[in-house]
Amino acid sequence: MVVRRVCVIGAGVSGLVAIKSCLEEGLEPVCFDKNEDIGGVWIFRDETDSNPGSALYDCVVTNSSRQMMCYSDFSFPRDTPPYIPGKALLKYYQDYAEHFRLRPHIQFHSTVTRVEKTEDFAKTGQWRVTVLHEGEETVHVFDAIMPCTGFFSIINYPMYPGQDEFQGTVIHSNEYRGNKHVTGKNVVVVGGSHSAGDISVDASLTAKQSRIFCGKVKAKTGIDHFTKTGIVFTDGTEVDADVVIFATGYKLRAPYLDTSIIQEELKDLELYKYVFPARLEHATCACIGFMMTVGAHGPAFELQSRWAVQVFKGNCSLPPIPKMLGEIRFVRQMVYNRYGKHIIFIPPIPYQDSLAAQIGALPSFKRYLFTDPALAFRILFGPALPCSYRLVGPHPWKGARSAIMEVWDVYSKATRTRDVGKPKPNYWPLPLQVAVLLALVALLIFAT
Repeated sequence: MVVRRVCVIGAGVSGLVAIKSCLEEGLEPVCFDKNEDIGGVWIFRDETDSNPGSALYDCVVTNSSRQMMCYSDFSFPRDTPPYIPGKALLKYYQDYAEHFRLRPHIQFHSTVTRVEKTEDFAKTGQWRVTVLHEGEETVHVFDAIMPCTGFFSIINYPMYPGQDEFQGTVIHSNEYRGNKHVTGKNVVVVGGSHSAGDISVDASLTAKQSRIFCGKVKAKTGIDHFTKTGIVFTDGTEVDADVVIFATGYKLRAPYLDTSIIQEELKDLELYKYVFPARLEHATCACIGFMMTVGAHGPAFELQSRWAVQVFKGNCSLPPIPKMLGEIRFVRQMVYNRYGKHIIFIPPIPYQDSLAAQIGALPSFKRYLFTDPALAFRILFGPALPCSYRLVGPHPWKGARSAIMEVWDVYSKATRTRDVGKPKPNYWPLPLQVAVLLALVALLIFAT
């Protein structure tokens, strides 16, 4: 079974690296995206737009730093702020697509409505993909598929008793674009994660009064019901509200895929390493971005894509189905013990290291200890930068070393507002440096 043509669904953060990873290995990606441009949820639209798919509001700033959000072989411009405004991040993704010539492989205004196995899937592993473009449906056959629509397509919109009779405005955070429509109004934000915090702060600048509610906040344990003019909480207290904003997130759904591939309940999700459906006869479906790291997502999505195409090419193989299912259950329980019901939230660095190890891209301290000790110490003691996964392995990047060595200078540049002169040298004595080095070498030798 030879994989050549790959269907990539979505041209957002995960779709872009899926396309690039396919091109790196000589595959033929065809990407379908329902939007008019790349960027996914980072495309900003005002409220008059006919396509409300974006979750971006005008005040958004990333909560992960530029060093940890960038792709492994494409750094942000040096004058980019440490934490990035939404529109600047969209520009970065657009520049990435231009630099690696990804646009010719993307068909915009194209919605994938159905993906199903071909009749001879057991033999070929191929997929039939139905696409709606400008009112016309077409059917395509691909050797492999990479769904990249992730978590931000279908909103989680709760309903409470009396909500239909509420005389104010109720919206999802997906519809929020700015605070001009809440000026002078009482605002209640339901939720306690990133969007809830952003919107509460933004709304408070113009609102008459802004409250944030989260189910885990002891003062307000939950919403009991709506009244015509406000909300009654389960503790019996009541607040007046003109606007209620549900910052309640999204549902894991890929409506174009059968639920045997992407399950509707997170507890039933059976993706090996959060990528490959474990029960398929052939490893020709790689789901990119169907998990969330506790931090920046892009680098993890990129490693998922790099690993997936190596599997497509036959350079990496998957374990037997029973072993994959056993690992899925083990990881699910481990994550549940740490994060509770959020079983698709995972620590990024161990996960990224595990994927990098699959393709031989995991940097080694011992490898560089005697050939490039300065780099070795940056790898061991510095941040786990995405570019470190381009030092070795398939398709290394020549700029990876310099990006690692310059990280502190680049990161601090945006905070330098005045000239304070050069700091005085404060070197460790040479004997102490040698002693520390020998101790580390001994530790590594005896630990392995």
